[in-house]
Amino acid sequence: MRVAIIAIGLGSAFACAAPRVPEHAPPTLEAPQTTQVVPNEVLAETDVTVVVTKHARRLELYRRGTLVQAFPIVLGARPKGAKRFEGDMRTPEGVYRVADKRLHGRWRYFIAINYPTEDDRSAYDVDVSAGLIPRIGGKVPGLGGNLGIHGNDRPRDQASGRDWTRGCVAMRNEDVAVLYDIVDVGTPVIVLP
Repeated sequence: MRVAIIAIGLGSAFACAAPRVPEHAPPTLEAPQTTQVVPNEVLAETDVTVVVTKHARRLELYRRGTLVQAFPIVLGARPKGAKRFEGDMRTPEGVYRVADKRLHGRWRYFIAINYPTEDDRSAYDVDVSAGLIPRIGGKVPGLGGNLGIHGNDRPRDQASGRDWTRGCVAMRNEDVAVLYDIVDVGTPVIVLP
């Protein structure tokens, strides 16, 4: 059986905290849904895999292809579509890896991912060339970065399911503590639309 999976560059401690472009992007910026099919066998190839399903607001933890735990999440404030530029308030979609893990004063734990990847850079270059990225203050914003999975300091928004980050994936503090202890640098993070 095959499962459609997209890995997400999850929002960063910094990306979530400090927007650099207006909150509302022009309506022409509707991002296309990215799709990539990953066979279940791929999930079984790694000891631990994180799968984020954006439309379900769910993060799943797999061990050797078997679902072992699932957690509720919230996303960037404009969750539909893949991340296209810094400040678009979207959570990326694609296949990523854990790049770093660290304690964080605001988010408690921060699990950084390797966004942007070469695929993200290529898509961004195409969008810039086609004039699809808006100019902010006379300049085209960059691709962004510092994205990851983190805890939160907004428990009411988190509990209500309100998307509030600037592109990160936010979890309840007790849930991100569990994830932090299990994932290592290099762990695959796969994000579905």
